[in-house]
Order: sequence, then structure tokens, then C-alpha cells
Amino acid sequence: MNCLEFRRICLSDPYTSAADFAAHRLECHECTRFVDSVTAFDKKLLDAMQVPVPEDLATRVKLRQVIGEEHARRVRPWQWALAASIFVSVALGGFLGLQVYSTNLYIAQLQASVIDHVNNEPDFISVQGKVPSDKFARVMAAFGAEVVNKDIESLIAHAYVCVMDKRPIAHIFAGNGGQVTVLYVTGKRIGAETPFKDDSHQGVLIPAGGGNLVVIAPKGEQIEPLVTKLKQSIRWSI
Repeated sequence: MNCLEFRRICLSDPYTSAADFAAHRLECHECTRFVDSVTAFDKKLLDAMQVPVPEDLATRVKLRQVIGEEHARRVRPWQWALAASIFVSVALGGFLGLQVYSTNLYIAQLQASVIDHVNNEPDFISVQGKVPSDKFARVMAAFGAEVVNKDIESLIAHAYVCVMDKRPIAHIFAGNGGQVTVLYVTGKRIGAETPFKDDSHQGVLIPAGGGNLVVIAPKGEQIEPLVTKLKQSIRWSI
């Protein structure tokens, strides 16, 4: 099991007893810290949601019914405001925590899908020459993007539309002999540029338009110049 697969499983079930999950956790210090952070967050969220029920709750309810109106008159407005602000703070903290958890799970799943897609797509590494000058622009236009710097076309070996996870995506072979793959995936847009890697790949997720641009290459391949060129050359209308 590689780190990417471990983290994807960790975000969906950090308490799994699967043997390969446990073995990787023992071998990889970074993944050990990752699963510890996930379980620590789960514990904090669970603790925040635990509301102890007093043993004399029934008696208190009856007493409240009797003296409720009198007590309400004695409670000052600022006390209600303070209680409301505490409740909102706790609720907001839990919501934001769930949002972070959901985003991390999506990123892990997207990374796994991208690597699987690259490993199973036809091999265009030996493509000779360059893509027709308007092909890359037409593929990107299908996803709401405009190629504003034509110089990038000299770096493109092949461009087409294919399917990943039952969704159409842009698939581009670029870089030295088509070694670098560029994908554009519509859907949930991540909040910030996020690098990733596994045993044989390195890449980066880039929020763009109505989804994310993905640049992925074999380990050791330089992708930074292409990433910079892509950012400078594509303008998103959605």
C-alpha cells in the first residue's frame, strides 16, 4: 500500500483493522502522524458533541415548568446573547471541521483517481510532432477556458477529451516527449494549490475555473516550468 491509498482509506475509516493498512502505518512515520491527526480530530469533534444528561433531568423539567416565566424575567438580555454566541461558536467550529474533513477526503480521492487514470490510459509517450495548433485550444474551450498565450502549444504533444469516474475531462500530454500529463477535472474546486506524490508519480492540484487542473509526471520529471506556463496561458471564464 502506498501513502496516497493509505490516506484515502484513513479519511474514510481511520479505525480500519485491514492488515495492509496497519503494516503501512508501522512503516511510514508521515502516515502515522497523518492518521493520528485524523483520529485526534474525530475525538475532539465527538467530545464537543457529547452533552451529559443530568440524573435529575425529569425533576428539573417539572421545576422549570413551574418557575419558567419567573426565571425568564430574571435572565438579563446579555446572558441570552452570551449563551447564543457560545452555541454559534461551537456549531460553527464543528461545521468548519467537517468541511475540512470533506475537502481532505475529496483531495485524496481525486489524487487516487488521477493516478489510476494515468496508469490505465493509452500510452502516448512515443507521440512524435505536436498537436494541431487549434486542438489544445478547442479542448480547453470545451471546459470554459481560453488559451491566451499560443506559445504553450509548442509544449503540447496530444490533447483530447476522455472520461474519468464517469465524467468528461480534458486530457493533455505535454512536456518532454509527452512525459507530463495535464488533466482538467470539473467538480468541487479545492481551496489552494496542493502537491501530491506516490511511489512513482509526483504532481500538483491547481484550483481553476469550475474545477481543478492536475499536472502529474513520473518522479524526477520537472513540472514547475509547465505549471507556471499553464497558469500564464489559460484564462478561465467559469
